[in-house]
Amino acid sequence: KRQKHSDRFDHYVSTFSVWESKFMNGDDTRLAKQPPRRLEILRGCFEGAKNERVVAALKIVYMDYAALRLGGDLIFKLMSKLVR
Repeated sequence: KRQKHSDRFDHYVSTFSVWESKFMNGDDTRLAKQPPRRLEILRGCFEGAKNERVVAALKIVYMDYAALRLGGDLIFKLMSKLVR
């Protein structure tokens, strides 16, 4: 079970990196129409995914605490809708 959570978290982090390269390098016209608060969350996800210490800390929390894992899953789901 822990491996499943670890793999999912790693997928989230790598996906944020892909999205950042796609949307922050010119393909962001669709993002301009989104609510500013959600864009701020998305930008925060991009920044957090680049910081190894933040990623390591969040991974521990994600794997160990179900309530926070649900929150992480919700954030990823909301951001997925934003970029798709």
